[in-house]
Amino acid sequence: MRVGPPGPSGRNTRPRVLLAAGLAWAVVAVLGLLPFGGVLPQAHADSGVTVEGPKVWRPSSQSYGPAGSVSVTPANGLTDQVIRVSWKGFTPTVDGAGRPVATVRNPHDGTADSNARYPVRVYQCRGTDPGPTDCYGSTLYGADPGKGFQQPAPAAGLTTPEFPSNMAIAATRPDGSGQASIEVWTAQQSQSLGCDAGHPCSLVIEAEYGGDSLGAYQRPLGAINCDDHEGDSDFFFNEATDASFYVNNLGHTWRSGEACAWTHRAVVPLTFAPSAADCQAKAADFKAMGLEMANRAMQQWRAGLCQGASPLSVQYTFGGGEPQARARFLQRAPDFDVALTARPDSSPASRPYVYAPLADSAISVVYVVDDAVSHQQIRQLKLNARLLAKMLTQSYILAGQDNIPSVSGNPRCVFEDPEFLQLNPVDKVNGPNWPACGATADLRNTAPVVVGGTTDLVHQLTAWLAADPAAGQFLQGAPDPWGTHLDAYYLKPKFPGYPVDAFQPQDYSGPGNWKQYEWNPVLGGLDQVARSAMQSQPSCLNPNVNPTGGHDKCQVQTVGSRQFFAVLDAGEAQALSLPEAALQNPAGNFVTPTLTGMRAAVADMPVDPATGTQQLPYGDRSSAFAKDADAYPLTMVQYAMLPTGGLDPAKAAAVARFVQQVTDPGGGQVYGSQPGQLAVGYAGLTDGQLASAQDAVRHVQAQDKALPGNQKAGQPGGGPDGGTPGGGGTSQGGGPGSSGSSGGGALPAGGAGGDGTAGGTGGGAGAQKPGAPAPSGAAAAVAAGQPSPDRAGLTRWLLPVALVIGAAALVGGPAALALSGTPAGRRVIATAQQAWNRATSRA
Repeated sequence: MRVGPPGPSGRNTRPRVLLAAGLAWAVVAVLGLLPFGGVLPQAHADSGVTVEGPKVWRPSSQSYGPAGSVSVTPANGLTDQVIRVSWKGFTPTVDGAGRPVATVRNPHDGTADSNARYPVRVYQCRGTDPGPTDCYGSTLYGADPGKGFQQPAPAAGLTTPEFPSNMAIAATRPDGSGQASIEVWTAQQSQSLGCDAGHPCSLVIEAEYGGDSLGAYQRPLGAINCDDHEGDSDFFFNEATDASFYVNNLGHTWRSGEACAWTHRAVVPLTFAPSAADCQAKAADFKAMGLEMANRAMQQWRAGLCQGASPLSVQYTFGGGEPQARARFLQRAPDFDVALTARPDSSPASRPYVYAPLADSAISVVYVVDDAVSHQQIRQLKLNARLLAKMLTQSYILAGQDNIPSVSGNPRCVFEDPEFLQLNPVDKVNGPNWPACGATADLRNTAPVVVGGTTDLVHQLTAWLAADPAAGQFLQGAPDPWGTHLDAYYLKPKFPGYPVDAFQPQDYSGPGNWKQYEWNPVLGGLDQVARSAMQSQPSCLNPNVNPTGGHDKCQVQTVGSRQFFAVLDAGEAQALSLPEAALQNPAGNFVTPTLTGMRAAVADMPVDPATGTQQLPYGDRSSAFAKDADAYPLTMVQYAMLPTGGLDPAKAAAVARFVQQVTDPGGGQVYGSQPGQLAVGYAGLTDGQLASAQDAVRHVQAQDKALPGNQKAGQPGGGPDGGTPGGGGTSQGGGPGSSGSSGGGALPAGGAGGDGTAGGTGGGAGAQKPGAPAPSGAAAAVAAGQPSPDRAGLTRWLLPVALVIGAAALVGGPAALALSGTPAGRRVIATAQQAWNRATSRA
């Protein structure tokens, strides 16, 4: 009897292959049932659109050449965001002497540029075949379309009915290429444009190639003749420049000066993603409030939820600030059901509720700064905590006078600070070349624009500053190594110190009390801060009294000489493509709020057993965060405070379904710009956070009166509804009413406490000290996304999974066996075996 050798062709390998193949088939069949976190699916970005551009104008030969091209990315599925426009084969932009021009001033800041010949304008326009009266920011926007370019003089403000113009204007390089960024608005930002999923719009890219749009050289006077280029660069009308768009045609019928430029245009259709506003109006299934930092994510989630097969309508408002939202939630305010927050409440629970993580995000310090030599926008900038502390405490002179005692001897602005220049050295050849500080508070003010009112964003930012060793000493009055000192009005007892929930200027001193005008937090929320950044509009006032006895707003900073800073959330900053400063983390590295930076920081966050929430352990030199070179220091977790008692069954089911869907690794945690996906600027939840969210879902569904973290029924503040022992927080073992928590790991001493204050013991009520044993009923501390010793949550899945695997193997075995004969099939089998081994080893 012949016995074949073992190996691929041996008879004794077939049962193993069959078993492995069946296992692979079964695991593939049931992967969707497992509550694993793992790698989040990534949505594909829009590839953009390229269209033919206008024919290039050749001034030297007074003739036209071949057509150029225009590309727009992205062009479909848009929201309120910034998109990029680039072009090739255009006429280079030059000055009156024929020298290349790098930047063109935007005429809407009151400085129409009569120097740059052949610039390019980019408009957002109504419809896909727009006329000149359909383009927002055009001198004709909203005018009579039947009269074309021969209109009565426009009424004041007609061209910008909602906001200042979003028109972009840019230069073409000597090689004929150029680029610009433009913020496109949905119908929620501009009702007059009305762009939404059912009403596509377009971009018009318009090359200003001259021609007598004013009719200044025609007979009869005023007749438009785009073939006559006599006035293109005549040093009077300069009809190949932007300045000619604002001329009143020598007393004749008003002309916009744009008629000839309009003939050299490319049109790119734009489509917009559905939004919550596009959904059929219906009563809200529940109402949420708080955390403006979550707004971008919430809007995309709401849009997806309300358009599903079983629509879910969520009413969301962020007005009032997170401290107010938490307080009203705990007081059972009748006008909303769920509070969104980035900080836990530090007091014992006054009602039954749990925290559910929804996404991770961060605070961004954005900047719009132009190189003093090239006048191009600078795209790399480093800040440490002490520099930011100086900027936020009015510690620079700004007014240009050194006779202000509170800041005497300090630099005029951050660009003259030796510490800034040490981190960001000047390179006279390749850049950066930092701009000069302004002479008065009205000129190029560098005080960051910040949000007014009480917010978790401000508290987190100032807690980081207070906990940083160098910044903390500066805030206590110690000058930096170069002698720059804290503004005296921010010293105790005049000022209690950081952290604070709201920014409030403290220094009103100086000649004519100039310091009070240099910095004013804006009250319109983060959206107004973002709008200011897009327009380079400082929040200061001109300290000089105007003829009416008041103070004018500081001037909009002109392109080419901007030096603007602002504090935003990463979702807003990245949707608007604003450059984000690299901040120094405790390990000494400079990092930006990328996915890598945020995920690294989240992995370093201990779980507070008192609340089941995570915060960065500022001030703890022995923590993983203090040694992590990749961690972004202003990362935050965004939570929903969910009632576990008092909701009727329908509302409880709606709240639970919302959390289930937005934390679904294949749904609300998929990165992308489409409805239901996770918006740019947010990081998906870790495995541990996903488990915590699902645990919260079960408590909301059951309305079992669970409490946060390790708080128990009958404790002071437990509320009249009582609670189930250990039922809240991040329990992974058992369902409602189970004891134990996978949390643990209280915030360390000296870090941000459960109430967010620096230097506290952390954790709030029931907090665990570093190195102390876990509280009774709680599992040992583990980092987010790591398995805890108690794997009951996974173990209870193994039996049903095994049963499904058995059934699937009977059906799928033959197909899986066929898979095993291919390289791809063998990879699937190997992956499945590894997954099974990991799962069973953890059980």
